[in-house]
Amino acid sequence: MSVTASAPLLDCRQIGVRFGGVIALSGVDFMLQAGEVHGLVGCNGAGKSTLMKVLAGVVPDYSGEILLDNRPVRLGSPREALSHGVAMVYQELSGIEQLSVAENLFLGRQLVTPWGQVNWREMTRQATQSLAELDIHIDVRRRLGDFPLVIRQMVEIARGLHSGARVLILDEPTSALSLPETRRLFELIKHLQTRGVAIVFISHFLEDVLAICDRVTILKDGRKLETRAAHQLDRATIIRQMVGDANDSTSEECIESTLPTAATGLSRLEVRGLIRQGCFDDISLEVKPGECLGLYGFVGAGHQDLVHALAGSVSTDRGQILVDGRTMPTGDVANAVNQGVVLVAADRAQTLARRAPIAQNMTLAHLKRTLGSWIVRKREHQICQPMLERVGCRPPNPALRAGSLSGGNQQKVVLAKWLLGPIRVLLLEEPTRGMDVHAKAEIMELVAEQKRQGTAVILASTEPELVLAYSDRIATLARGRVTRIFSGERVTKQDLMRFAEV
Repeated sequence: MSVTASAPLLDCRQIGVRFGGVIALSGVDFMLQAGEVHGLVGCNGAGKSTLMKVLAGVVPDYSGEILLDNRPVRLGSPREALSHGVAMVYQELSGIEQLSVAENLFLGRQLVTPWGQVNWREMTRQATQSLAELDIHIDVRRRLGDFPLVIRQMVEIARGLHSGARVLILDEPTSALSLPETRRLFELIKHLQTRGVAIVFISHFLEDVLAICDRVTILKDGRKLETRAAHQLDRATIIRQMVGDANDSTSEECIESTLPTAATGLSRLEVRGLIRQGCFDDISLEVKPGECLGLYGFVGAGHQDLVHALAGSVSTDRGQILVDGRTMPTGDVANAVNQGVVLVAADRAQTLARRAPIAQNMTLAHLKRTLGSWIVRKREHQICQPMLERVGCRPPNPALRAGSLSGGNQQKVVLAKWLLGPIRVLLLEEPTRGMDVHAKAEIMELVAEQKRQGTAVILASTEPELVLAYSDRIATLARGRVTRIFSGERVTKQDLMRFAEV
């Protein structure tokens, strides 16, 4: 579409957000016209999600001004944002798969008969009609979970529109979609444009941004760099703006690494043709003892799902996992831990019971090995305290609740837990997320110590700097497939981003 000079539907002026002492957004301007698809791009931490959460009412504490239809509004909650016609479809869809499509469309506002009963017939009729208007023809009486991801995503979009949304924010909408599914989603987006719906399209897939968007805004370090028409941009230009010029040696974003020659000898971990439908496809990798294999990709690339599969927390559809040459069954966490394959997950709630004492968190996976047949608290504390001191947990008090510690110290507790047992393969998913520089260095030094002792490490992250700093080899993933393996060569941040966006 041609973006005219008429008054914008949405006008954000000098938006600023602070989280404690950290500046997440600083003086950001953002405008959106009716019927426009506006791309929002930037590296992790650039401020994309924060800006959109301000618009969605999720982050109510912001400075600056927001105008809708040239009238000032204050978006203090998601309900308030929706009342003004702003809806957000998150990458992690919020639909309830056990309910029908119609129930999801009317979630929280079911139609009732004059006698106070749910009016299933009218809900089914209206849901069918609403989806048909978007060229979605499905049986709305079926469970939402029966449909593929692209349909579930479309239903979520339809739910926002059904609530009266005029501004629709799509967060990484194509990250887990195949090419045909992406095309179908794009057809829906173009249809919404004709109805005057304004769409914000957040994505790391720059080809998708350039294919569907009218204009593109680039953010970096919480500030807006520029907004340009999509036809004036290409991938190389956007990446150069996002990460800095790789030839500019003064740029702090010019991160590179010279990887060592690949290690020889038998593999500690080998993955052969591993498949999990909708997450990753035909993954084959190997890691030697004392080696760190970095897995880099954008959100939804499949590398984070892969480490969970290797840890046994999710099952796979096909393929093999071998530890020291012996096959390890998938979907069995206890078996993986017994074989020394352990995971430090990005979501600490998955590997840490925050309300329980530190000692119970540490010994839970090794009760028989560490405590014998009887649990004696004094002995439990005697076992845990030296390990807490070893990993530098502050304070090293086993009796404290795990949730009372800082994020960095919680991560140290998770590492200390696994150090109580044998570790052959250490799987790391965003191990330093949300930590300050000092805490990051401490955590990664513990990882380096494990490498020196012969542990094979897999580091899965969406932060290219982290992967470059600590990996011996690097595999990039995009849309669930390995796109390149770097070994024994010079690699830059731009190289990783280029192959993660294939």
